[in-house]
Amino acid sequence: MFILCESCKCSVFLSNIKILRMKISIPTSWEGMNEWQQEEVIHILQNYSEGDFEDSIIQIISVLLMKSNNIIQYFRMRNILRDIPLSAFEEHLRFIYEPPKLYQFPKISRLKKPADRIGDISIRQFSVCETLLYRWREAKGEKKHLLMRQLVACLYRLGDNYNEQLLPDIARKTDKIPFKKAQRIVFIFSCVCRYIADIYPSIFAKSDSKTPAPQKHTSFSKIITMMAADELRLLGNLKECQNTLVYDFFNSFLESKRIHEQRAKALKQY
Repeated sequence: MFILCESCKCSVFLSNIKILRMKISIPTSWEGMNEWQQEEVIHILQNYSEGDFEDSIIQIISVLLMKSNNIIQYFRMRNILRDIPLSAFEEHLRFIYEPPKLYQFPKISRLKKPADRIGDISIRQFSVCETLLYRWREAKGEKKHLLMRQLVACLYRLGDNYNEQLLPDIARKTDKIPFKKAQRIVFIFSCVCRYIADIYPSIFAKSDSKTPAPQKHTSFSKIITMMAADELRLLGNLKECQNTLVYDFFNSFLESKRIHEQRAKALKQY
């Protein structure tokens, strides 16, 4: 929370303190936003174009000053922006440009949402979702909208286990949610993927800044098949590998890699 002093228009990080007649609190992190604010800010950022930078910043500030989309909050926001210059908010918007730490998925009626950081998702489900996310990032127009809907349907389940045959039934429910809520779900999944890439850097190779050409996407289905065919069989057969929880799979993959590297090193010594 930060509070603006009406007399000098300066800003300081304070909590529950009223300076003169005006106390203004806005989120200073992605996690500090409520669901409505997250949906609106994500929508603004995903529809941003270079020529609309200033307008986008004004829209974001407006959303952060409102707790919900109602007439009272709207007029309160307008009064604040009338009296306080936009420059007073600039330093408190830096978190918008930082990697978000959003890992909790919203509920969808009669469906099971992913656990925080997708801890209850199988590697097979993750593989499908991660491929859809990659395709969604590359797509444009109506194709992008379709891939977003498909990704949301793949993330949620009717039961405890992932079942591709139930996807049409799931899609009939997920297709009814608002567009901005679907955008937020995809955004959260991208945050989770970034989190996973950070804790498993040897699996998710980051692109080299010296080589701007995009790296070719490798489907995790190939890695799953490779693990099932591995002589160590740490996770069992193909079906057992596919049903392994995502973090268990990555840890087993690294263990398999470590064992093979030790064997290769030992062979070189003889």
